[in-house]
Amino acid sequence: MNNFEELQKLIINWAKDKNLLHADNTDKQFMKFIEEVFEFKTELDSEKHWRKVMGNDTCKSINIESLMLEIGDIFVTLIILCNQIGIEPTRCLDMAYEKIKGRTGKTINGVFIKEEDLKE
Repeated sequence: MNNFEELQKLIINWAKDKNLLHADNTDKQFMKFIEEVFEFKTELDSEKHWRKVMGNDTCKSINIESLMLEIGDIFVTLIILCNQIGIEPTRCLDMAYEKIKGRTGKTINGVFIKEEDLKE
C-alpha cells in the first residue's frame, strides 16, 4: 500500500496526463469535488438503510468498500484542486489540526460544538 505522499504524486501524474492541472479549471474541479461529496452521502445513506434492514455485521461487508471508494474519490478531487491553486494538501491538514488540537467543547447529537459556540 502506498503512503499519502506517493499516492498524491500518482494522482498528480494522472491529472497531468488528463490535462486537468490548470488554474482556470478550479471552479470545475471544485464542482467535481462537490459531486463526489454527494456521491459519498448517497452511499452513506444507503449504508444506514441496509444497517437497519440487515443488521450491522452484514451491512459492513456490503458497503464499507463502497464508502472507502467514495472517500478516495473525494481525496482525488481535493488533491487535484490543491495542485491547481498551488497549495500542499498535507500542509492544509497540518494547519487544520493545529487549529483544532486544543479546542474544547461538547459533542451534542453527534456534532462537536466549540466551547465559544456553546455560550451563545
